[in-house]
Amino acid sequence: MTVAMESIRRGDEMQRFPMTWEEYLAADVVPSEYYGGALVVAAQPSQRHQDVEFRLQLILVRHLAPGTKVTRGWGWIPTGVREELGPDLMVHDVTEEQRALSGIPHLVVEVVSSNRGNDYVAKAQRYAAWGAPSYWIVDPRDHVVVTMELVDGLYVETGRFTSGQATLRYGEVEVSLDIDELLA
Repeated sequence: MTVAMESIRRGDEMQRFPMTWEEYLAADVVPSEYYGGALVVAAQPSQRHQDVEFRLQLILVRHLAPGTKVTRGWGWIPTGVREELGPDLMVHDVTEEQRALSGIPHLVVEVVSSNRGNDYVAKAQRYAAWGAPSYWIVDPRDHVVVTMELVDGLYVETGRFTSGQATLRYGEVEVSLDIDELLA
């Protein structure tokens, strides 16, 4: 199947191109996301978004548990699920997988960009349904980091950090950081 993709202009939230899961896999459009029966393409993130993501990745690397790693912008296709999301950051067990992670990451992180509802609602619902035990939303615009843990299939907020030194947690791992430096 040929999918006509119009150009995406900065500021557009996202564009959806309906297709089957099989068509998506055959198209091999990486990086991309597929959910709700469509290839979902978003504009490139802003420089600030990328800077925040990079700083957090460096912080997470310093706090990794043995046998885990942090990846940036890599796909997640949970076993048995016919959808793919590409979290901004994931902490997961070391794996030989190349195309996408099929297991459950310890932590999923989204840095909020122009498609705010997607990170706060749609992705949170999918990550919860897929069993990610910890989800952090990093929001540079509102200068806040929200941490959540999965409880009975739903995310429960465990922290809301707006400035200064903070200790964020996922599982048994504690991550010390300065919120102002992260979101600068």
